[in-house]
Amino acid sequence: MSVGPYNERGTPGILRVAVVGSGERLEAVLAAVRGTGQIEVVGQAGMPAGGGLPGLPWFDDPRALLAAPEVQAILLAGSTRRDAEHAQLAAERNLPLWRLPPAGRSFAEAAEAAARVRKVAAVRRVASWWEHVFEHVWRELAFPPDFRPLLSELRLSVRGPVQQSWRASLAEAGGGVLATDGYGLLEALVALRGLPESVVAAAGRLRATSAARETEDTVVAVLRYTGGGHAVLRMGWDLPPGERTLIHHGAAASVTLTDDVVTVADAEGLTIDARPLPSEWLPSELVRFVHFVRGDARDQAAAPLERHLAVSALLDALYLSARTGHPESPHKFYATAGWPEPRP
Repeated sequence: MSVGPYNERGTPGILRVAVVGSGERLEAVLAAVRGTGQIEVVGQAGMPAGGGLPGLPWFDDPRALLAAPEVQAILLAGSTRRDAEHAQLAAERNLPLWRLPPAGRSFAEAAEAAARVRKVAAVRRVASWWEHVFEHVWRELAFPPDFRPLLSELRLSVRGPVQQSWRASLAEAGGGVLATDGYGLLEALVALRGLPESVVAAAGRLRATSAARETEDTVVAVLRYTGGGHAVLRMGWDLPPGERTLIHHGAAASVTLTDDVVTVADAEGLTIDARPLPSEWLPSELVRFVHFVRGDARDQAAAPLERHLAVSALLDALYLSARTGHPESPHKFYATAGWPEPRP
């Protein structure tokens, strides 16, 4: 889904932000901030003293930081649980907010966050890797006429977190490899195919190094779509060789999406189109946020929320199926929460 044109180099002024976070996410976001040239960090909280940017004010209480008059917006870069708590504080002060997905540890939490967005006048943005893919590559690809995926393969294997990481904590993350490292590919899957009718999943801990983690390090699943299409998921921490790949197979062509390139091939495997994907998606995403704040583009900023909710429903269905051993439907979480289902 496109959120409209924007000029990354033409956004006037510097946006002064507070950063609240810790750990690996904080490091990634601070590096991305430096890459934008359009954001100035004026205060930080959430990390141990000395754990953020040197030479900048550090607050042991995020509420004091958000009350500082020079703060124009807030960037969240912590665990899923803590980001939800700090998002509420930002809402109380009507501050523009940017955060990484997921929007909650469950569909119920994500729906609660989406309901807050409707009530707050300020720009609220949950980052979207899929929009980065779409804007830079996807909408320009040379697809065969009437391309429609019938079988999708999602394969992910990355280095798992250390025991002290929030990704290893069920209370902080809500899930392991599926809900954290796998989120971007799941968003891309939902963006193109929507929600499946049902899922069957299994999740567990495979490696000895994962014994101290509370969250799963391996997930396998089969997704069934209305009309007969399917998707197969295989995700894992610490399972070589490393990869991050999503493939959509149609009747006449296949499209492969990785961190580096998107390739379209015909049924014989011959390349029809191949385009490199810029790997630095976080700086691009943050520049987009600055544009939304400067333009007071609240609705554009919130555009991915419906898709993020759909991913949350899919995550809940996958985890529930892994616990029950039975097929589960992501659609029922909308009914339980009283939230309208996404449009086809």
